[in-house]
Amino acid sequence: MDSLNEQRSAGEAEVSDAARRRNLDQALVHGIGWTAVWRWGSQLISWGATAYAARVLAPTDFGLAAMASLAVGLARMIEDLGLDAALVQNRSLNATQVAQLGGLAVGFGGLLTVIYVALAYPIAGFFHEPQVAALVAVLSPVLLADACQVVPRALLQIDLAFQRLAWLTGLQNLISAAVLAAAVAFGLGYWALILNTLTASLIVTGIVNYLRPHRLQRPSDLKSIAHSVRFGWRMLVSRIAWWGYSNADSAIVGREIGKEALGAYSFATTFAFVPLQEIVSVLSRVIPGVFSAVQANRDQLRRYLLLLTEALSYITFPMALGIALVADDLVALVLGPQWSPVVTPLRILAVYMAYNSVQMLLSHILIWTGRVRANMWLGLLALAVLPPLYFVASRYGTEGVAWAVALGYPLVNTPVYILVFRVVGARLADYLRAVAPALACCAIMVAAVLFLRMVLPSEWAGLRRLAAASASGAACYFACVAILFWHRIRMIIMVVRGREPGAVAVA
Repeated sequence: MDSLNEQRSAGEAEVSDAARRRNLDQALVHGIGWTAVWRWGSQLISWGATAYAARVLAPTDFGLAAMASLAVGLARMIEDLGLDAALVQNRSLNATQVAQLGGLAVGFGGLLTVIYVALAYPIAGFFHEPQVAALVAVLSPVLLADACQVVPRALLQIDLAFQRLAWLTGLQNLISAAVLAAAVAFGLGYWALILNTLTASLIVTGIVNYLRPHRLQRPSDLKSIAHSVRFGWRMLVSRIAWWGYSNADSAIVGREIGKEALGAYSFATTFAFVPLQEIVSVLSRVIPGVFSAVQANRDQLRRYLLLLTEALSYITFPMALGIALVADDLVALVLGPQWSPVVTPLRILAVYMAYNSVQMLLSHILIWTGRVRANMWLGLLALAVLPPLYFVASRYGTEGVAWAVALGYPLVNTPVYILVFRVVGARLADYLRAVAPALACCAIMVAAVLFLRMVLPSEWAGLRRLAAASASGAACYFACVAILFWHRIRMIIMVVRGREPGAVAVA
């Protein structure tokens, strides 16, 4: 009888685990869906506003705005003290602890705002551009606004309220695009590229606090929140390191090569990164809640890592390589012939983004399983190695810096793969099996597009050649996936529909 009861209990536990897994799968899928709809829909409008601004404004305007954004961007990495991640990762915090952590974040955000207003002129002196001082001072209040969003956004993430988070992101993009277009139309020049960010942040801060009200409290009992503060501190260092090596290339281009080169390089990074980062960003806004929910389950972590890596590769690999193939026609059509220096670094960075788009899942594994200390040290390693590499490469122009990014980061990131594979119990063969279908189909796509561009009539330029190359590449890629790897796609579809038995991308 005892044996029968044990078997029955084990069976019920297995059914319960399967049900929880299906529910979490559905939360993940619905979250991705809502985030994609709102973010991509609003981003299309945002790209249109940016393209309009590029037609009206000069490269130097974008260079000046980029310098101010780089400076304030560092503070945006540290304004929340990493407490947003601490709130999501530690689900055992009580209301008082949450309120004290929120008070700490808002107080620090206000302090940073004052500091950056005071540092506006030294920052402008670093870039040798006096106009940057006013831009930094005006953009600084975004730091306090962002800090006021820390607690409500974290609570929505814990609640798996992905639909609300999604439309908040979409709304912020729409407001930013509208202000940008209006400010450009009114002749505000480079100020348009600053006012749109500030206005959107202030409005959305008010809305998110209305939707998820919460208390703020002075952090008087530091002992009770010490673990979260320590977690946040390590997260903060990780973000500073990430900001440092992620923006070092642009900072070095601006200082060593000049503002006109920075304007061109900024557009190269925009075209290479933004379309793919929009996809990655959709996942990044959903997976913290999901990964933190299964942080103690090694098998589930491995399953999600391989499943999401394969799903991402099907989308981002062809996009990245496609951008690289048609970069010349794309830049000429969207920006105009005066932006031809964008083409070569764009091609290099687009290929790099194919790699970068899937590796971002690795840091999420480390963070949401509580291994933020290891993530911090790995980030510091990249910060120590990459900026000097970019500085040396700047002697060869923007193309040299782009090559340093594309070759240097994958080498520095190797230890991250080793650690994550140990954490989730994955093998290199498992990971390669997950990305192999997309790589194989991309190889066929690249060959087809290169051949087509060779045989197209010379009078076919601009939109006609871009459309022909894009359509043929997409057709070859989708045909390859459908014919050779439909069984893999079918398993992913089963997960989306809540019918997957549990072995996707692992076997």
